[in-house]
Amino acid sequence: MEELLVRLQREGYELKRGKYISARAPGQERFTRLKTLGADYTEDALTARLAGRARPSRQPKQREGRVSLLIDIQNNIKAQQSAGYRHWATIENLKRIAETSNFLTERGIGSMEELTERCEAAAASVQRLKAELRETGVRIEELTLKMKHVAAYRQLKPIYDRYQASKDKEKFLRGYEREIILFEAAARECKRLGAVPLPATERMQAEMDALTARRAALTAERQKARREEQDYAAVRRNVEEFLSPPRQAPPRQKDMELE
Repeated sequence: MEELLVRLQREGYELKRGKYISARAPGQERFTRLKTLGADYTEDALTARLAGRARPSRQPKQREGRVSLLIDIQNNIKAQQSAGYRHWATIENLKRIAETSNFLTERGIGSMEELTERCEAAAASVQRLKAELRETGVRIEELTLKMKHVAAYRQLKPIYDRYQASKDKEKFLRGYEREIILFEAAARECKRLGAVPLPATERMQAEMDALTARRAALTAERQKARREEQDYAAVRRNVEEFLSPPRQAPPRQKDMELE
């Protein structure tokens, strides 16, 4: 907790200790009590999370919200033009710093090296799932094509057998030329796709159902992994921003002052 407060002071926040800890950003008129930011931002709650312990009022649980990037107040034009927005952004950054700390504590991350490893692992997981989805999609396309040609082969096989058995093939062909051409094309495709001997329709349908279910599961898993990758990226940026040397605020131009 002390390390967090020292860092806030280095960033230019003025702290006031008493029954409750209050903070005031440069240019902010009044102090803001940390506890007014919500139950998770009281001194006890912050100390517990930073130490990796359970919260005073409840057991720790995984966050359901997303991690937000810190607002760059010094380089934000709106923050320079609007004292009200700057005040809001200052309070919002306090919340986001606490959210970032909470994210790290809940996942047992205690160093920048660990955070970097988790970021790389999250990115690798997304790429792996993308590759599995592509592979599953290719298999579905191939099976769809196989089922189409097998069905055509079975449907047209009786006509082709009659053609083969006919004494006047030219006459028969004139009446069924389209069907004969389609059958021969289906036969070639079945051989190309490895559907010889012809697989049972029920077996192909069962395989298709399994592939479709797998694609749906992989899609949901990829979406979850993508959100996790984005959260880790936001947390890393916040940590890097928080640990970087404080930057001097640019002088405000006269035409931006309201006084």
